[in-house]
Amino acid sequence: MKQHLFSALALVLATSGLAACATGYYGGGYSYYDGYYDDYYGPVSYGYWGPDDYFYYSSVVGGPYIRDDARHFHRATFQGAHRFHMRGRPPAHRHM
Repeated sequence: MKQHLFSALALVLATSGLAACATGYYGGGYSYYDGYYDDYYGPVSYGYWGPDDYFYYSSVVGGPYIRDDARHFHRATFQGAHRFHMRGRPPAHRHM
């Protein structure tokens, strides 16, 4: 019994640590992303971290997402940047 309890507790602790490292998460059907930005492009409303580790941003609702090749978005703080919490891409629509 104690072994099963210990195993379950170890599993919970291990997975909660992984969840804390995530920079994108879901709420209300949208994904939200956190990071740091230096305002180089002006106001940005939407964005997400891509699988290539670049940040893709959009300043216009429904507008295109642009890859931040100049790296003005970071996952860690840097001089001149402020923290952001930003809505990402809208959820994919399912076709039935």
